[in-house]
Amino acid sequence: MRVTSFTVPPLRNDAYLVVDESSLEAAVIDPGLGAEKILASLKLSGAVVKYVLNTHGHADHTADDANLREATGAKLGIHEVDAYWLERNAKDPRPFLEKPTPAAKPDLLLKEGSEIRLGNTVLTTMHAPGHSPGSAVFWVANEGVLFSGDTVMAGTSGRTDLRDGSPGKMTFTLRRLYRGLPGDTRVLPGHGPATTLRNESWIADLEYPLLR
Repeated sequence: MRVTSFTVPPLRNDAYLVVDESSLEAAVIDPGLGAEKILASLKLSGAVVKYVLNTHGHADHTADDANLREATGAKLGIHEVDAYWLERNAKDPRPFLEKPTPAAKPDLLLKEGSEIRLGNTVLTTMHAPGHSPGSAVFWVANEGVLFSGDTVMAGTSGRTDLRDGSPGKMTFTLRRLYRGLPGDTRVLPGHGPATTLRNESWIADLEYPLLR
């Protein structure tokens, strides 16, 4: 598996191009406003994008969903609980963007355990509520990689004080990931640098619901 990361607008989001090297099948995770940059990279890689995946529905992560799907013919996937955001963002994307995003309807409504297959690479969906009700992370077990969206980030977690955020659910989710996945899991977040679960030892000390 080859992963290329892009820092993209509107909020210095991390977008990822995930390529299965055996088949050159690919997925884009959380494109943000990075379609142009990602499509330029695709021309060099020779990969074919089969899926555009969202870790959650906030407009800063989903803004170019429709543009990428139109350009690549990929299927769009998001956790079923957050799917409503895509319609909402086409009407009012605030506070993440000032202008509405192109309408995008998901092709895949993901659930806990849903698998996305790219050749020999399997991304397993884990429901990770807290930042939003339908936040999800994508776990690639044989590579030890977690695409964590706005759930786990280096030294912190995603905010829980936004619409429909939940401090209690975020605390539960963080504990589940920290205790359930290997410590050397490489975490590729929605903002900021990569980290490992072992480096996020602050999660082990959480005693109260996390509000930030």
